[in-house]
Amino acid sequence: MRAAAWISGDPALTRVYAESRDIHTETAARIAGISVEAVTKEQRQAAKAVNFGSIYGIGPRSLSENAFATYGVEMTIRQAKIALERFFAAYPDLDEWRRNNFEECMARGYVKIGAGRVVEANWEPFGLSFPQCCNLPVQGVCADAMLRAIAWTYSRLNRSDIRGGLVACVHDELLLEVHEDAADRAATLLQQTMIEAFVVTFPGAPSNNVAEAKIGHTWADLK
Repeated sequence: MRAAAWISGDPALTRVYAESRDIHTETAARIAGISVEAVTKEQRQAAKAVNFGSIYGIGPRSLSENAFATYGVEMTIRQAKIALERFFAAYPDLDEWRRNNFEECMARGYVKIGAGRVVEANWEPFGLSFPQCCNLPVQGVCADAMLRAIAWTYSRLNRSDIRGGLVACVHDELLLEVHEDAADRAATLLQQTMIEAFVVTFPGAPSNNVAEAKIGHTWADLK
């Protein structure tokens, strides 16, 4: 969502992150027509499907199916349609970027992704789709940020005297295993590196609360 705000330049969506507000709660309140204080855990969960689906070019039918399959949320096609309409009423510049970018991609025959990469229409069996033109730029630049974070974390750990190293990358998380005596220093190094990777990848984007490092004896302890 932060990447979509940066790519599209949507001021309202950018302001959510600049003010450290919770995008899922905001969307849930907007869909239900209630205050953010009144949003339930279930409503916030349902809003995740709307938020992520919207920036990936999802339609009402697919949103209804994905909400249940991914988040366990039951949503009719009509409810999904209304949810998407209310989301884009709040973030019209994001919606405009999606449509403009789709037209540009179709005209030039490829999608631009992140650091100079592309996906060409003639690589795809049925050409480029609207969801691809929405999804690939966002997912691609986020992958660039994570690749920077991986490389920099690995390099900085090697230069430090911390016993241990990087053992896994899971979606938007990096997992380190280090000696207990070095846990605090490793957590600081990891958090700073994740933030720096974001700042370099998304210059000018709000970086507050973009990464948090936690310490535990197992990965389960951190969840």
